[in-house]
Amino acid sequence: MKEQFSISNIQQMRTGRVRDAIVRATKEGIFEFIFEMVKADPIFVFSHDAESSNIFSAAVQYRRAKIFGLIYGFNMKNALAGASDSSYGNPLLHMAGMSASSTSLDHIAGAALQMQRELQWFKEVESIVPSRVHGQLNIMGLTPRQLFTKNHEDMMSKGEKWMKDTASSCTVVSALIVTIMFAAVFTVPGVLMFLGILTSCYAKEDFLKSLPRKMIIGLSTLFFSIVAMMTTFCAALLLMLHEQSWIFKPVICLASIPITLFVLMQFPLLVAMVISTYGPSIFDRKVKRWF
Repeated sequence: MKEQFSISNIQQMRTGRVRDAIVRATKEGIFEFIFEMVKADPIFVFSHDAESSNIFSAAVQYRRAKIFGLIYGFNMKNALAGASDSSYGNPLLHMAGMSASSTSLDHIAGAALQMQRELQWFKEVESIVPSRVHGQLNIMGLTPRQLFTKNHEDMMSKGEKWMKDTASSCTVVSALIVTIMFAAVFTVPGVLMFLGILTSCYAKEDFLKSLPRKMIIGLSTLFFSIVAMMTTFCAALLLMLHEQSWIFKPVICLASIPITLFVLMQFPLLVAMVISTYGPSIFDRKVKRWF
């Protein structure tokens, strides 16, 4: 297809709806196709439809991070980032302020992490658009931040509820561990971090770093407390039942079942939150200059 396009004239490409295919591929996230086509002729970055002004506008709208990363290979990225769509006069930053389609967030567990991902998109686009765009109004009279807040009110509400429900559940477990371990004077006060989550103000910026960081610390200390509790429990049983060792193993196995189930349910959340907050960026800023 790339070879055929290289020998086609403008009318042939218009008849063949080449630009429509490129926009559609962008929305579907077909990176390999987009990369080869733009590499063959960089003018294809300006492929557009009624909803988008170029492929990067479509990539932001449909949250296609890999395709959006190609913008770092263009010297003219400010011009690309400053273009507006034809329907609502939305520059690229306004597009980042619009709600993502549900399919682009389905793989992210929890409303709080979804809100974090939306903020990461907004911050990334904000970092590359011209500064004049930051306060620019669209046809509805909204700045990018105002549009973001308006379109993400429901997600923020769900994220707050998700955080509080998770923190409340973990607070109950932490309180039980503190109660059990008090006599042994061997515990980690992770329950305080969950209380900090419950009393947070839940501003939209908090979902980017502050709230995930508190949840990561709280879950980490909770798991450490569980390990400490089980270690103390095993040591106490060994001291008390050293003459009846046949009871020791069954008791430990039975006691470990609920603990294991709890850890299996919560540990994937901890891993996902650590990766989302401190892992590598979903945006490839090291793309070589190619146009």
